[in-house]
Formats: sequence, structure tokens, C-alpha cells
Amino acid sequence: MIATTFIGRNGKMVDKRFDNRWGAEGAPLLPQSLRDAWQAEPLPRWMGAELKLDDGSTAAALDQSVWARSEASTVNDRQRNFLLNLVTARRSEIGSLRVFTQPLPYWLDVKALPFSTRTRNCLINGNLLGGAERISSLTFTNLFDIPSMGVVSVLEFACLVEAALERTTTAAPEPRHALTNDELLGIVTEPWVEQVGPADPRFSDLIPPRPQATVLEMLDALTSGPDSDAQALAQLAQAVPELRSRLEHVAALPLEAQLEDFLRALSRLEGVRLRALIDRLGWGGTAPITLEEAGERLGITRERVRQLQEKLTNRLNAISFPAYMPKLDEALQLLAAASPLNVETAATLLKQKGVASVSFHPACVIAAAIACGRKPPIKLQTVKKRAIVAASEIQHADAILSVAYRQAHASGASNVGEVAAEMAAKQMPADDGEVRHALRELSEVEFLGEEWFCHRPTNPERDRLRNVTRKMLSVASPIELATIREGLRREYRYRGHRGVKSWSLLVPPRWVLLAYYEAHPEFAIDQNNMLMPVDPLDYRVELALNDAILVDVLRSSPACVLDRASLAAECARRSMNMNTFSLYLTYSPVIMHIGTDVWSLRGVRVDPAAVEAVRSANALRQKEKRVLDHGWTANGELWLAARLPAAHAGNLVVGIPGAIQHYLSRRQFDAIDEDGVKHGSVRINDEGSSYGFAPFLRQRGADEGDIMIIEFNLSDETALLRLGNDELLDEMSPEV
Repeated sequence: MIATTFIGRNGKMVDKRFDNRWGAEGAPLLPQSLRDAWQAEPLPRWMGAELKLDDGSTAAALDQSVWARSEASTVNDRQRNFLLNLVTARRSEIGSLRVFTQPLPYWLDVKALPFSTRTRNCLINGNLLGGAERISSLTFTNLFDIPSMGVVSVLEFACLVEAALERTTTAAPEPRHALTNDELLGIVTEPWVEQVGPADPRFSDLIPPRPQATVLEMLDALTSGPDSDAQALAQLAQAVPELRSRLEHVAALPLEAQLEDFLRALSRLEGVRLRALIDRLGWGGTAPITLEEAGERLGITRERVRQLQEKLTNRLNAISFPAYMPKLDEALQLLAAASPLNVETAATLLKQKGVASVSFHPACVIAAAIACGRKPPIKLQTVKKRAIVAASEIQHADAILSVAYRQAHASGASNVGEVAAEMAAKQMPADDGEVRHALRELSEVEFLGEEWFCHRPTNPERDRLRNVTRKMLSVASPIELATIREGLRREYRYRGHRGVKSWSLLVPPRWVLLAYYEAHPEFAIDQNNMLMPVDPLDYRVELALNDAILVDVLRSSPACVLDRASLAAECARRSMNMNTFSLYLTYSPVIMHIGTDVWSLRGVRVDPAAVEAVRSANALRQKEKRVLDHGWTANGELWLAARLPAAHAGNLVVGIPGAIQHYLSRRQFDAIDEDGVKHGSVRINDEGSSYGFAPFLRQRGADEGDIMIIEFNLSDETALLRLGNDELLDEMSPEV
């Protein structure tokens, strides 16, 4: 509390106690607008002396820096009275002057500022705790016209807002520290990473402008290959703390305020225009008004209202992911869990549970959900002439679609069993029938048979199968389908997982790839299963730099065949790092390992004589063809490798070699894959025949010629199943 005396409106001296926050350290003594208006007028000499200002200082010196000069924390009564009387005397002169010299940013939360009780009540009466656009256009006359708002409250309001703006642009970021790389990768487990991206204007100033739609996709792209973008990662790491703060602010708002905040940022409207648009869309919780009603409110034609709405709809459609709206998700979950119930009860329930601060009609929830990129799990139904809210027939429908889309985008295609398995791992069980029904009835996937499906993203460059295929076809064309599949296996083996860390990638079997390519407009396939691009591709455009170097080096060889040492030496001569060379030689889809220490380009026809010449030159022996091999891992687990025959589905039987039969005969092992998903049991009978692999082979897309690795944990009685090729077998048994 500050006791002071000043001249009131009636000209008399007024002695009063104030709890206002103006006149204390942390805010200017005059707002920028008044400092600019009176910058040519010198302050009284005593005022300058007390504040330790330079001789001849003007009102321009009364910004926040005055506290550092004077070393005081508050003004004294004499200084305070001078400033209040100065503004009072010139009230008519400054009436038409705008309070703020620059527009306030939409994200500045005026309601959170520490105004005194009197000033806050005045602002509430004047409806000034809302949008930034209206506040930005205020004049001093607008403030003085608010009942009970005097000079002190006017200065407190103007100076505290200016100080807050100064803090948000300079001081606020100081305590926030950029995340480390491990911390940055850790945010992929946070729920908002798939709902925030540079297309959302609420967060676009914090997120690096990248072609990926969401923060999760951005992290995925920036960390997925050897040529990661360190600068973009650093920028994102710097932004995450402030991004989290802004997300917390949004999450604290009730449903109608979250929608209003989103609509304000998206439409750039304020005041009555924003309110009319909210009511037109029904985002305030009540039934939408007509175009005619909205036009009458604004004094414009219904056609102009339609144009404003269409402009907003286009901006909404440009956001290709569900917008961050936690209260909207909570409302959908709450209504789905409580259904069936009538619409009046549903509207009241949202207010009772604190999701919204007003009764919110479920039809408005559904409309907002669709506009914000969601498939609502509820619908309005008429039962016996009464409207009710009914839950979707399928539980976890949104999660099923999200998992299915992510799987399909990551591998190019996925299957119903794979989606059900990941749903179970997420503690949201859904059987194959529920998943299949959800995908057929609610999704936009394209089925490639009864179980497998693909989903083509809006931006084709986010389709990994399409991208990797274009890489291979830019080097050689046409390429046989089986050769394409092996190239995909190499790429997916490097990628390892969907997202930064999640589920392992699938290599679709050839019949699925055939269906995928036949339906894709960029590819053509002939009767011999030879794949080619519809339009010619240039490998210098499609490939990364290191892939292109490998292609150039191999093409420089007359037979397009080289041994590793020669290939490495030539790549090093072209400034390729040897660690990078090893990585690309192992995982690049455009490279083909055609024999022991013999390398060529995928899809290029190689003269067998040239291959033999390379082998002879390097004194290499013919690699023995293996049908089956076994051994012990470094962890003491018994492993077995078997090549899959043409007809393996349903009844594959693998014979156990006699040397290890006594470890395995008459035993049963729980079958699991690399992701920990169970696939039934593997049994070994008295004769050493093992069986029970069919569920794993079907779900993981096994094909003829694949090698299945089985690792038997004899103590835990589990069998780890993996699919690979000769390269994987080489790793398991390099000496063979």
C-alpha cells in the first residue's frame, strides 16, 4: 500500500491509499506513447536531480532504465504527484493518442498481469481483458471513459502491459535452457508432438520452418539418416522450453477459450468480428448462427461473411495434423465414455466436469473436432424421436487409425495383425476384427488384399516406400520385384524403427509390393514383375550425396563390379568419410552385395565373368551355399538359421540338427519377435522337428528365400524369431 496526495478531478487535494503497481521498480513511469509525445519537454530540475538523470532530461528518460539510474525501488510522493498531475492537466491533449505505440502480440496474456484490484475491476468493466487487437487500438479517451478509471489506473494499465511486453521479448527466454540431444529425443513420448507443427499459427514463431508437418515428423527426419541437420536440431532444442510453456498455457484454458484462442490466431480477427465468426461456427458451445445473422451483427452482407468463413476453412485445411486442443480431446473422451445420454445432459456434463466453463452442445463438440482434424468417436443419433449422443461402435478408433497410418507411412504398407499387436502394446487392445472394421469403415487406407493395406499421405514425399523405390529406380530401370524388396530390406534395416524410437519396420512381401506399385501413379510394372518409373528419374536428384558417390564410383568400373577395398579407396579419394562409407555400404538400398567381397549397383545386370574375375583377383573362395546353420550367441543362447521355401505359410517345419537336438527335443518355447510381441509357441518333437512359426511368418510378411533366425533361450524357454537375408546370417556366423 502506498499513501499519496494528488489533485483530483474537482481540483482539490486528495489523500488516499492505493494498492496499485504503478510507480515501482519493474515498469516505466510513463508509457512509450507519452514519452514520445513529451520527449522535447525537459523535466523539472528537481525531478532530474532526484532520479539522477542528466541535466536537461525529458520525459523520454522515464522508461524502465530510470530505476537503474536512481537506484530506488519506488517513486516518492513528490515525484508521484508531479506525474499524476501532469497527465491530469493534459488529459484533453492526449485523448486521441493511442496508448500503445505498437500492436500487442496475440499471445500476450493481459489477464495474467499483476494489476491492482481497482484497476482490474475497471478493465473488467471496460471488457479490456480479452483480445490483443482491441487493446492495441485503445486511446487514452477510451480508458478515461471507463467508469471509475482514473489517472493512476490508466498509468498502471499502460505501464504494466508495456513492461510485460518487454519481458516476453527480452528477459523471459533467459531462464530457459536448450535441451540436450537426449532430452530432445525424449520428447517423442510426450502426447503433443503429433499435434504441434509450424502450420499452427499459435506455435509457428517457435518451430523451425521445415517440410515435415509435426514436431514428431521433424525429429524423425532430422535424426533418421547419417546427414542430420544439426542447426535445425539446435533451433528446435532451443525452442522446446518456451513451446512447453505455451502449451501449458493453452492446456489451462477451458474448451471454448482454447477454440477462441486457436480461431483468433488462425483468422487474425478480434472483437465483434471474431465473436461473430465463433458463433457462426458454433465454437462457443451454442447452435451456429446463420450467415444472415452474422452479417447483421457486423453490418456486412452474408456473402462477405461466407468469404470470411471460407478463408478460415482453407487455413484449417492447410493444417494436415490434429491441432493441439487437449480440452477438445477430453470432451470427446468424456462424452464417449458417458454415452448414451441426451444432448442436454451432455452439454451440462462438460461444464460440470470443468472441460468447459459454459454448457457446450455436443453437436458443437463434433463440429469443432472435425474442423480441428479429428474423427469424433461420438455421433448424434435419433432414438425414438429424441436426440442422443452415442459412442462410436469401435473403441480406440482414433488410436487404431493413428497407428495404422503411422505404420503404413513408415513401411509403405502394413497389416491388420500388426496394428492389433501395437494397439495391445499400448494397453488399448483391439482384436483383428475391430481393427479391420475400423480401417474399412472409418479410415482412408487402401487395402491390398484382405489383411494388408497402404495409406498414401497428402504429401507423397512422406511415403517412405515410394521414396526408397525412386532411389533404386533412378540408378537402374527396370528392376525385378524381388531385387527391389531386398533393397527395401537394407534401407529398413538401417532405419530400424518407425519414428525416432518405436515399432520395427516391415518389409512387405512381394505380392503386397506388386499391388502397391500397380496402384501407384508413379510406377509401372510389367507381366514379368519388372518395375520401372513412369517418368525418368535422375539419381543426382533422388539420392543423397554419399549414395551418389557410391553410384559414380561403381559406374566408373567397366563391369560395374568392385571389391570393398577398391570401392573404399575410390570413395575416400572423393572425400567420403570411411565411417560413412561403411554405413552406406551396409544399408544403402542402391547397393547390391552379389557375393563375398563383391559389390555392384542394385538392378544393374552384371557379367558373371566379371564377378569371377573380382573373386579371383582377391583370392576369394566361393561362398558356400547354406540351407541351415546353427551356433551359440555371445549371451549363451542357441541359434538356428533356416531359409524359407516357396510354400512355407501355415505348416513350416524346421529340422533341428542332430548335434543340438538333445538341448531342444520334447520342449516348448514361447515365440516372440524383436518388439516383444508374442506369436504363440514353437514346439520340438522327439524326432527334432520344430513347428509353430506360422503366426510370426504371416504377420511379419515373410517371403520365399528369407532367412529365419531362431534364438532359443534355454532357461527362460523363449524363442526369439527374426527375419533377414544372407547378410544377417553372415553377422551370426561370420566364419562360415
